Amino acid sequence: MKKIVSLSLVLTLLLGVLSGCANTAGGGNQASADVNLEEFYQTIFTDPENTPAMGPMEGEMLDAFYPGLSDVELKQTVAYMPMITAVACEIVMVECANAADVETVKAIFQDRITSQVENHFNYPAVIEAWSKEAQVVSNGNYVALFLVSGMTDQVVSNFNAAFAG
Repeated sequence: MKKIVSLSLVLTLLLGVLSGCANTAGGGNQASADVNLEEFYQTIFTDPENTPAMGPMEGEMLDAFYPGLSDVELKQTVAYMPMITAVACEIVMVECANAADVETVKAIFQDRITSQVENHFNYPAVIEAWSKEAQVVSNGNYVALFLVSGMTDQVVSNFNAAFAG
């Protein structure tokens, strides 16, 4: 009888451990909340005096700047860039349908940073901002590229906080 009780307890503990691991399968950061990326974007610029004129990137424009992104199945895509090239700002956030695509999207976003840093037609201040401030961040299946001159660290912090419990 002791063996049956002991075995039952061991199986119960093992089941508990395995179910706990199910939430972190695949490694990396796991999103603990569903985040509406468009709503998050709307929280970034709260001061109308310091808000750059941003335009959405969609379709062919998004494909031109982020080649390969349209090959990835995405649940949400929010992409904005400034209407003036002298402004160091770009925000692209996606939710991947599959966890296996997160690394692909991170690589696509990193390629965008590299291309902007190596683009000698950019203004020097824009190149410097891309090289020093642009960040690629992920939380679970969510991946983002942020460059918001002078505010990138705060935007990244707010993005990460959106996934905290």
